Amino acid sequence: MTWSRFVKSLCLMLALGSTVGCGEALRDSTYVGEARYVVQGEVKSLAPATKQGTTRVTLAWDNWAREGDVISYQSVELTSQNPPFDYQLRVVDTPEEMVLNDFQGGLIGFAYLLVYEDGDGDGNPDGDEARHWNTLRGMARNHVVIYVPRLSPGFVEGLREWGGFLNVDDLKPGFNLARGVCTGTDSSFDTLEIVPDEPVLVADPGDKSVTSCINYH
Repeated sequence: MTWSRFVKSLCLMLALGSTVGCGEALRDSTYVGEARYVVQGEVKSLAPATKQGTTRVTLAWDNWAREGDVISYQSVELTSQNPPFDYQLRVVDTPEEMVLNDFQGGLIGFAYLLVYEDGDGDGNPDGDEARHWNTLRGMARNHVVIYVPRLSPGFVEGLREWGGFLNVDDLKPGFNLARGVCTGTDSSFDTLEIVPDEPVLVADPGDKSVTSCINYH
């Protein structure tokens, strides 16, 4: 699937702590405070690296509803190369307002969890990795992270009318986790369900044993 987006790098801070149980940690020496949000789960499989570089995991914030479709990244090094292993991603900073979508009367951010090989060391996907899903080493196929700085009754009603969430009343200010829901249609938008924090599986985009109900577009 093609990821046709204009990519802009932002210096956003993200720190990762130790994994729980077996497996190696995601690590970042810039840790400066308590985590605002934690994403954790298992890396089930990774596609082989096609070039030399640093394997990184990132939250890719997709600014699809603003002019320019800016995507920005919060990324850190992934130390293990031998799946399966557990990971824990600790977000210590909130996304900047400019990466959020101005949509239905409020601001809302959508982030994909991706694993890629950083060949030039700039902390961002390179070349085809910024345009094509199948060139990534891994991705969370059925979850997205959502960030809402504030919720007003009018904004909630606008999201309800949009129809992208099955349970919009469960959306809360701050970080949220959403899971894709299969609706049986080939819609250009995803149908999402806000869920309590749960393990988020990461897998090779070509791993056919992992199903998805999110329409990556």
